[in-house]
Amino acid sequence: MGWTKRIIGAAVLGIAGYSAYDYYQAGFLTRPEMPEGAFSLSYKNGLRGILVGVPNEKENRRYFGFPQDVPFYLKDAWSFCSPPEGPEQAQAVAFIKSRNQPGERFEVVCKIKADNDVVVRGVITSVPKL
Repeated sequence: MGWTKRIIGAAVLGIAGYSAYDYYQAGFLTRPEMPEGAFSLSYKNGLRGILVGVPNEKENRRYFGFPQDVPFYLKDAWSFCSPPEGPEQAQAVAFIKSRNQPGERFEVVCKIKADNDVVVRGVITSVPKL
């Protein structure tokens, strides 16, 4: 009976440790305050975004992040992501057409404000979960 409790305890500690590590790696400890109705996504490729102005459809859709090349000091920064506006809309349509994936939808453009500059950090698309 003593070994069973030790094994269960070790498993619980292992799961808790891995969960804490994963939470840290995703950058959630440094995530800024989110606006009402926003949700966040963090990718292993470094793209971290707070999505504003779009519904959270994680239950029905899979989200894919496509990072842009940015300076090293912005690679781990959180970006605010919103639907494309103005000239970005034409670029979004061209991006989706170039990928030619059935059911794929362009969701948001992610940007970081660095002093007086705005840097495009990446884009996020989604596809239906089947």
